[in-house]
Amino acid sequence: MEEKMVTREDIEALIDSVEILSNPKTMEALRKSDRDIKVGRVREVTSVEDLLGELF
Repeated sequence: MEEKMVTREDIEALIDSVEILSNPKTMEALRKSDRDIKVGRVREVTSVEDLLGELF
């Protein structure tokens, strides 16, 4: 049996995942994003300037 160490980064990633999965608003936003992608409601962004231009 091989022993492996759990790194601090692994623990932090796990905590981040638990926080996301336990937040109903975040999970609904992720589900909505999945639905948008499935029906083709997406836009290609090639630069930060393009993205910011859409926001303002």
